[in-house]
Amino acid sequence: MFEYKLTTLQTPHQRSHSYSGNQYAQQYNTVLSQFKSTLFQGQVFRLIRKLLRRPHRLYDLNALKPDLHLRGSSYAGIQTVPMRSIIGSEGRTADFDMDFHPLSPDACERWVNIAIAYSSCLPLPPVQLIQVGNAYFVRDGHHRISVGRAFGQVAVDAEVITWKAIPPFPWQPKPMQKKSAFAKALTYPLD
Repeated sequence: MFEYKLTTLQTPHQRSHSYSGNQYAQQYNTVLSQFKSTLFQGQVFRLIRKLLRRPHRLYDLNALKPDLHLRGSSYAGIQTVPMRSIIGSEGRTADFDMDFHPLSPDACERWVNIAIAYSSCLPLPPVQLIQVGNAYFVRDGHHRISVGRAFGQVAVDAEVITWKAIPPFPWQPKPMQKKSAFAKALTYPLD
């Protein structure tokens, strides 16, 4: 006489779960677009730097090590480091350019995952940097720095190890030779 129909009702938890799935998909697509944009900006950046004959690769700390004349190292703790002071890497120079744009689409998955965490305001661990003079080199956290720079971050929390070395450093501009007050410019008479 009475027909009993089972209906499935969504609980509030299930509704929010499906909403967060849509929200995640939207966030993923937004971040993926940001990655593609960053990858393209990197290509333009490198082309301009090549045309201007300026370096576009990260400095490789492993390659520079013999020229640094190290005098020791010390743990400097957690610090806030300006992004512009980070100029190199400890062995990962083939993955990012000098502005930490990814060099290939192979970095996409890791980059996007970190960017989702970043844009969701999830706490990320501090990156690990090596300080030599006023410059910093990444030991761990290349993708976090790349994502931060892509999102306009100007400084990063970092666990810093300081290497004591003797300047001048290869990345610093060479000081200009001072001309003596008695030096004259050579002029040639016109024929």
